Formats: sequence, C-alpha cells, structure tokens
Amino acid sequence: MKQKACLLLAIWLVPLGVSAESNSQERHIKRKLLGRISITWQGQELGQAIQRIAESQNISIWLDRRVDPQQRIQVRISDTPLQQALEIAANQYHLDIVLVGTVLYMGPQQSVQELPVLLQEARSTLARVPVRQRRLWLQAEACSWPRLSKPRQLLNEWLSAADLSMHNEESIAHDLWKASKIPPLSLIDRTVLLLFGFDKTCQISPDGKSCRIIPIRGSVKSNKRPLSKVPIPQPKRKHRESKVYTLQLQNQPVGRVINQLAQQLQLEVHWDPELMNSIPKAQEVLVSCDVKNVLLDELLNSILQPAGFQHKRKGQLLTIELISKKK
Repeated sequence: MKQKACLLLAIWLVPLGVSAESNSQERHIKRKLLGRISITWQGQELGQAIQRIAESQNISIWLDRRVDPQQRIQVRISDTPLQQALEIAANQYHLDIVLVGTVLYMGPQQSVQELPVLLQEARSTLARVPVRQRRLWLQAEACSWPRLSKPRQLLNEWLSAADLSMHNEESIAHDLWKASKIPPLSLIDRTVLLLFGFDKTCQISPDGKSCRIIPIRGSVKSNKRPLSKVPIPQPKRKHRESKVYTLQLQNQPVGRVINQLAQQLQLEVHWDPELMNSIPKAQEVLVSCDVKNVLLDELLNSILQPAGFQHKRKGQLLTIELISKKK
C-alpha cells in the first residue's frame, strides 16, 4: 500500500541562489518586495514611474518592449507592500510581473506567464550539452548598456564574450533601447529575457557553442505562482508502507529545493565536488517539475534531471552528482 504525501516548502519564484553575492541579492529583493511603500502617480509616464521606483528601492525592473512606456498612469497606493503595490499598478494596465533571479520583469498579461516556461525549456536543453559549455551559459554576470543600444548587437556582445555564436540574428527587429543595467544574471536567462520581448526564444545547439533565434511556438501554458510563496512536497506521516509524493514547482533554484526537501525528510545532502568544481553555481540552476503520486527517487529525478544532475541515496545520505559522472 502506498501512502500519499503532499510536501510544502516555502520558496520564492525564480530566485538566484547560493553564492554569497547571490544570497545577498536574493535577501535584498525579498526585503524590498515585503517592505511597505506609498505611491502617488498622477499622469506620469509609465516608463518614468517604473524607473523612479526601481531607483528609489534599489531594485531592477525590466519593462517589456511591447509595453508603451509613454502611457500615462494614475495610481494612488498607501502603506502597501512593494510587491502588492506593483501588482496593483500592473493590473490596471493589463500587465503582469514575474521575478527572474533578482530582476522583476513587467509585461503584457497574456504573454508574461509564458516566460517561466521558456526559461525552463532553455535550461533543460543545457542539461544535454557538454559541461564546459553549460558553465558558460549558466555563468551569472551583471551587465549594463548605454542609451540607444541595439538589442541585436547587445545579445551578440554577450555571446561573443563567452566565445559563443548566434544564428538567425536578423530575425531580431531593429530597436533602440534606453540606458539600463541589471544585477548578476546567467547568460541563458539574459538571452531569453532579451528575446522574449520580440516573441522569440533561443534554441541551443547540441554542443552548446551556439544558439539559433526562433519564434515562440504557439501558446505556452504556465502555472505561474504569485511572488509570495510556492507550495512543494512534505510528508504528513511516516508509515512502513512506501510513500508517494506530489510536487508542482516552477523555476526554482535546485539547491534550495533539494536542501529544504532534505530538511523535511531528515536527509543529509552531499554535493559532489566534481559537480561543484565544474559548475560553481550549480545550486542556482532553475528547475521545474509537475509530478503526482511518485516515489521519492522518481521525485528527486524529476527535480534534478532538468538541471543535468543525478542522485544516489544510501540510508539518509543523499549525494548529488552530474549526470555525466560514471557510476
């Protein structure tokens, strides 16, 4: 007889993860989103209003290029958490917000919900490319660009800096962007974010050395969670019978998911040194899964395999390794 278990872990949507720098940024954005704020925007341009709140709160907000930054906004909010205030303002103009690492992305409601799925699809592809190339795509860096930057040229510069190439770049429409900067974010996430506003995404080559710009295929379904808390698995009771688990999560850092899961199941986690040396920020890799009534090993596989990792269990010891590591 199998015992069903529904786990609950308190984690945030798409945070960056484990290095001291990333942890500091993650704590910063969490504090800011929970902090209370009062806003009065009367006839201001949306782009200017968003820029001012980003500067005053020391956060990064990426406004989708399809959103008219010159439209006038009328909002009056008093003593409200920043997260809720931004959502209220966004909803009035049929916009939505999703948190990618420490960047708040604001765009049209009908499309922004696709973004977490596209990010996960791109990262899942990386699980199959050589480790060296995977590291280049997952390396997190802060970046900035001057006024009148061309996104096609900007993406080319990002890829060239990592000795990577791009195909079909002419499909990125000509555009001129205002000056901006974003905190450390992986190359794969920056690439997907830049292309998303053009209704494009990237298809990474099997060797990981290049990517092709392609249209977003059809309507991508997303179970995007609000920016507050996200449910994940937790056993209700312990019995001798095999327990099965149900888990649904979207774009979460694999390290946090595994560590919180291990804490609830009283497992000791060991991250293989070869993995950590190959991918210094391995625990920051974002994963998604949607499984129902599966055994623990299948649950762990569903979490780890999209990141290119595998696990071994011996008693209460859980070891996380690269899939390419020979058994």
